[in-house]
Order: sequence, then C-alpha cells, then structure tokens
Amino acid sequence: MSKRKRASLGKTSTGADQPGSEPDDAAVKEDMAHVTPDVLAGSPNIFAPKWGTEDEPAKADAPATEPVVAAAESAPTEAPVEKIEPVEPSSPAIAMATPPLYVTSSPHPVRPRGGGSSAALGVVLVVVGIFALGVVVLGVDLTQYGWPLFVIVPGLTLLVVGFVGGGVGASVPGGIVTMLGLILAYQSSTEDWASWAFAWALIVPFGVGLGLYLQALRDRDPVMLRRGRTLMFLGLMITLIGFVFFESILGISGKDYGLFGKAALPALLIVIGVILLVRSIQRSRRLA
Repeated sequence: MSKRKRASLGKTSTGADQPGSEPDDAAVKEDMAHVTPDVLAGSPNIFAPKWGTEDEPAKADAPATEPVVAAAESAPTEAPVEKIEPVEPSSPAIAMATPPLYVTSSPHPVRPRGGGSSAALGVVLVVVGIFALGVVVLGVDLTQYGWPLFVIVPGLTLLVVGFVGGGVGASVPGGIVTMLGLILAYQSSTEDWASWAFAWALIVPFGVGLGLYLQALRDRDPVMLRRGRTLMFLGLMITLIGFVFFESILGISGKDYGLFGKAALPALLIVIGVILLVRSIQRSRRLA
C-alpha cells in the first residue's frame, strides 16, 4: 500500500466506515483537496483542545494542582503588620495616658506676695519716724544742710534690712537711695548742682551694684558678688569719664577742684591702660 493510501485510511470518509472497502489511488487523489500554505497560515488550529460550555465552570472551580498546594504550604506565612500611626505629643490621648513626671502628695503652700517688701517698708517708716521725732524733740535744725539725712537714713535702713534677711528686694533699693542721699548731701553743701552731669552714674549702676555686693557677701554667692563688683566699677568709670569731659575739658561748673581736677585725666588714662593689660594677660594665659 502506498503512503497516500495509508494517509487516506486515517481520515474519516464515507468509504472508510464500511469494512473491507479500500478505494484505489485515483479515487483518493480525486477526493483529496489541495491546500496552499497561505490558506493554512490563516486557518484556526484544529488540534487545540475544545472545551465545552459545561466544562468551563468545572475548570474554573477546579482545585489547585498538588505541586502548587505543596508550595503554598511550604511558604512561610507572615503575620499581618499593623500600621501604627504617629500620635502628636500634644494630643489629649498621651496627656491622659502618661502620668506626670513629678507627683507630690501635698501641694506646696503659696507664699504671700509682697510680704518681704511690706516688712522692709514698715521698718523704714518706723526708723524715719523715730529719726524725725528725735530731730523735733532735740530741736536740731536740718533745713539748710541736714535735709539729705531724710534720704540717707531710709537708704541705710533698707541696706540693713536686706543684709539681715530682706533679700535683694531691700538691698538694691537701699543702695540706690543711699547713694542718692550722699550726692544730694554733697551738692547741698558745695552748691555744685552741675555735677548731675556725671554724678548720676553713682546712683545707677553704682548703687545697684552696691546692693548686690552687700547681699552677695551675706549669701556667699560668687556670681552675684562678681556682678555687683562689675556694676560698681562701671559706675565709677562713667563718673570719672564724665568728670574729665565736663569739668577738666569743658569746665561747666566753673569750680576749681584742685589736685583732683588736674589729675583726673592722667588717672583715667592709667586706669584704662591697666584694664587693657590685665585683659591681655588673662587672654594669653587662657590660650597657653
């Protein structure tokens, strides 16, 4: 049997259903259809499996094959990670959840405000009253030169009260009032009222530094002691510079201060030079 005949036997035909009937080669050739390659290129694939409409849901619902199930079982399962949202520090949730850092069993007693100032003022009034009573009883005339004592005595009283226990609230005003009384006593006795041009620095900052310095001596506070010394030195320097400018150079008061007025300018230059030298030595020691 030839190759074409064997190929024709595999195909379905009307003659192939009858047993024992074998068509000849000529009939096979006539029945065969010649198909060109171009037609085969656009034809559907007849060897692809065709699924029926009934098999499609079964295919979709079919369980996974065994290797896939094994791979799924062997894969490690990770616990779901919850996303924690940041909470603002000032939110009420944290304020309610977080306990206070310092919890006291009993509230601190509230100190009365102005108690020390009231006590200092009371002491000053008592002292001034006693001083005025003594002047009246003894008949002392303080109208011409002694009236600044009514300023000096309260200032000294405040300094004493602050040094005893009144604190800075009494010592600093005491230093200011005391220096004011001393300047007024000098001006009233010499009638050098033009000295206000430079003498104001002896009240502030010198008076403030005096009060801080005395309070620091009592409290043994090195920081306040240094600050008081600085303010006192600054007040003295301003007064000296003002005296040289207004009296030695301009002569606004027309008074002759004698040796002090002549030596004021050289003394100022010496003091400034010493300050610069001390600072340079201290800086060189720090760098070394």
